[in-house]
Amino acid sequence: MYRAALESEVARFENIPRALQSHPVLTQALASPGNADIIIRANRLLEQLADDTGVEALYLMDAQGTALAASNWRQPHSFIGQNYRFRPYFHDALRGSFGEFYGVGATTHVPGYFFGLQLEHEPGTRGVLAAKITLLELERSWQPGRDLVLVVDPDQVIALASRTELKFKTLTPLSQEARQRLDRTRQYAPMPLTPLELGNRNGQPVWQNKPYRVSELYLPRRQWRLQLWWPSRPLMVTATLVTAVAGFSIVALTLLLLYWHQRRRYIRSQLKAKNELERKVMARTAALAASNRQLERQVEERFQAEGRLRSMQHELIQINRLAALGQMAASVAHEVNQPLTALKNQSANTLMLAQRGMYPQVEESLGTMGRLVDRIARLTSQLKLFAATRRKTRGRCRLDEALDNVLSWLSPRLEEQRIRLEKTQVEALTLPMELHALEQVLANLLCNSLDALIGRDAATITIAAGDNRLCLWDNGPGIAPELLDKVTEPFFSTKEAGQGLGLGLAIVRDLVEASDGRLEIASLPSGGACFTLNWSQDE
Repeated sequence: MYRAALESEVARFENIPRALQSHPVLTQALASPGNADIIIRANRLLEQLADDTGVEALYLMDAQGTALAASNWRQPHSFIGQNYRFRPYFHDALRGSFGEFYGVGATTHVPGYFFGLQLEHEPGTRGVLAAKITLLELERSWQPGRDLVLVVDPDQVIALASRTELKFKTLTPLSQEARQRLDRTRQYAPMPLTPLELGNRNGQPVWQNKPYRVSELYLPRRQWRLQLWWPSRPLMVTATLVTAVAGFSIVALTLLLLYWHQRRRYIRSQLKAKNELERKVMARTAALAASNRQLERQVEERFQAEGRLRSMQHELIQINRLAALGQMAASVAHEVNQPLTALKNQSANTLMLAQRGMYPQVEESLGTMGRLVDRIARLTSQLKLFAATRRKTRGRCRLDEALDNVLSWLSPRLEEQRIRLEKTQVEALTLPMELHALEQVLANLLCNSLDALIGRDAATITIAAGDNRLCLWDNGPGIAPELLDKVTEPFFSTKEAGQGLGLGLAIVRDLVEASDGRLEIASLPSGGACFTLNWSQDE
């Protein structure tokens, strides 16, 4: 885990010099180091990139190792003007390699990891673009752990450590050759690189009177070695605890085996009783299964009977509609008789006018005959439309048009019973229902009111309408409160036997619900029944 974190931290910055290798501002600064404007542009570019990427420093050097531009050009410890030709990453970059180096900064004395890459503006004009990153945050993330995390270079110098007092110590004394090489590159200057005071106990390193065990992983990038030191004393405590737990476990296992032996004897006796019980349960289950199959057959027969009953109800509803159709046919016949008589007289007059050559009067007479024929056609068409069954009745129609059509059928009964019909706000009002469905609803409701008002003085039927709402009430005897929930049930009727099948309000409810509305029935305090059709919940 520590190795992956270290390699990831270094790898995420190594491509920054490659990304800037061909940047025109940097190549211009390399070609014209004496141009102050170009150098300032290069400084600002490197400063912005360092802020955006989190790099400690970005700087451009010429072929002699002198820094021409740097991201820290505004800071007191600026790299500009400093010469870094003594650094190995500078020479590696000039040879065409990708230079890498870790050491203490020669200018800032802040340790960091350096990358170097050659830049070439044209043949003969070369330089090096370098980047420095700091690994201090990574080292701080190692500190909370009880273990010691060390990164050791090939010279046995501790380059990175989770403890500050271990950093830049050596595990073994440096040889004269190694010290001279480090002094030339100033890798760890001005650190003294003193040996770490380590003891030895049973082949284990001891530091600050604590013995440690060591694990090590090789890091090929800088030939580093990542070492993990963990205290061995907690391991001894853990080993003792594990031994104690193992002893208790053996005792517990022995007791568990004794219990298991006794339990096995008990289970054998229980199995015998269980087998007998299962035999009885199987016999009882077979009997219950037979009863269940018989109940399923009875339920299926009930479903079939219910289906037949529903079919008979639909047939009876249609019969009731046809009966109502017969009543309306009589009314229509009465209405048609007068236009037919007028049509006969008009045809005779037209013939006489034609014989006398009075052609303007003939044209007027023919127009009158056409209007009479249209009236007869409208009356007779209602019979066919009323007899048709409908499933979905949602639509739009004018209330006054539907009401005029229905009254053309029922006006003889209104005149015969001397019933006054009051209409409120029905002109030019549309309702969300098909025309012919609304005509059937109005016809059924008006017929019910006409039946309820037989023999009554000052009988009145009132129709009022509003936005997606239609009310019809009369001043008849009304409906008993206990019957309000039953009057819309098929075949329920308060009339005497033989005067109806009790399907009128059931048809009205079905037609209203098929148009996504609802039918409300109430008895008025002053007497009479009130029928309300409401579609407002969906509008």
